[in-house]
Amino acid sequence: MITIKQALNDSIAALQKSYDDREARAISQLLIEHITQYAKLDVLMHANEMLSEAQMQTYHAALERLQQLEPIQYVLGYAWFMNKKLTVNNAVLIPRQETEELINLIKEHHASDAPLSILEIGTGSGCIAIALKAHFKAANILAIDISEAALTVAKENAMQHQCPIDFQQVDFLNLDEHLVFPKFDIIVSNPPYIPIQEKVTMEQHVVQHEPDNALFVPNDTPLVFYQAIAHYAMQQTYGPIAVYCELHQDFALQTKVLFENKGYHSVNIFKDIFENWRMLRAIKK
Repeated sequence: MITIKQALNDSIAALQKSYDDREARAISQLLIEHITQYAKLDVLMHANEMLSEAQMQTYHAALERLQQLEPIQYVLGYAWFMNKKLTVNNAVLIPRQETEELINLIKEHHASDAPLSILEIGTGSGCIAIALKAHFKAANILAIDISEAALTVAKENAMQHQCPIDFQQVDFLNLDEHLVFPKFDIIVSNPPYIPIQEKVTMEQHVVQHEPDNALFVPNDTPLVFYQAIAHYAMQQTYGPIAVYCELHQDFALQTKVLFENKGYHSVNIFKDIFENWRMLRAIKK
């Protein structure tokens, strides 16, 4: 048996072989908080408390997975997004802080009580759809994904947070499947946008464990999803439609030009907190 402090230090030492010191400490802290069910300050206050046998078993199993570069969110089985605890596994991307900024951008431009109709393309864990439904309570939201496994996770999260959302399995790149879509005021997406050639330079805990189909696009067509989104909205006879997308910073300007060339009335790109061009808003009249 070991103390909480020793478990924390042992975890940091083990993870420093694969992560820098800051990351190793942050991951270890989350692990110990999860195992002990103590908040960060309480972990310090109870540093000399012994872990129980059951806690030790959980600790060793989790640490083994972490040493295999499995993300801490998958090991714990959850991630936080917009102050909501969401179930995650390797069928879905881990929600990220940058995507919260996309939600905030939408909030800035639409009244919270508006009876909006919203389409989310590539819902994954459901984090975007759930955050929008929690804010726009009168909205009707259709969230689609090509992955049945991802939709299972999204439905679980929506039920947990009592957010009624219509989830459907759809291959958005198949134009025939667009026929089932109703009228929308807002279209939002954090689509796959990383050219497959970048895989070799990415962090291994992402490459080895997060789903390829939610991350990567062919090298020769990096804007394939943005082209499909821009085409779909522009084909609709109704309007206006506001389109919001998360972007690859290296292709942000190209994506803006793509929407402008499709005939969108107002196209703007926005920086995230890290000063990267990461979000787009385009209006179809």
